[in-house]
Amino acid sequence: MRPTPPGPERFPAWTEEKLRIADTDLNGHINNGAIGALFEAGRGELLTEIAGLPQARAVAIALARVEIDYLRELHYPGRVRIGTFVARIGGSSFALQQGLFAGEACHAAALSVMVALDRETRRATAVPPALRAALERLQPP
Repeated sequence: MRPTPPGPERFPAWTEEKLRIADTDLNGHINNGAIGALFEAGRGELLTEIAGLPQARAVAIALARVEIDYLRELHYPGRVRIGTFVARIGGSSFALQQGLFAGEACHAAALSVMVALDRETRRATAVPPALRAALERLQPP
């Protein structure tokens, strides 16, 4: 049984994207790969906003795991909104919960685990204090 995704009121950070005809598949709906790319756009915009451009960050940030639940079909044309909140912060990693919305309906939900990497060794390292503080502000109350 799938968990019920959070409603739009739960997400403090939002990204808006336009659906493209190239995002459709043979079934006429938005392809699962395109949905993954939409979630990636939401993560990328959020991380750039709170941590700066990738090349200027104190640490590299890598995607270690992503889980996506496809909840209902999504069709071209249209615009979607990707909501994001911080679900968990650990020593060297953090998890982002996301919802993909068309109007008020959630079409997919994702949980992504991100890892802070030392730029030289490329190994996991502690989440820097400034990034941790920014992530904490994006956790639900």
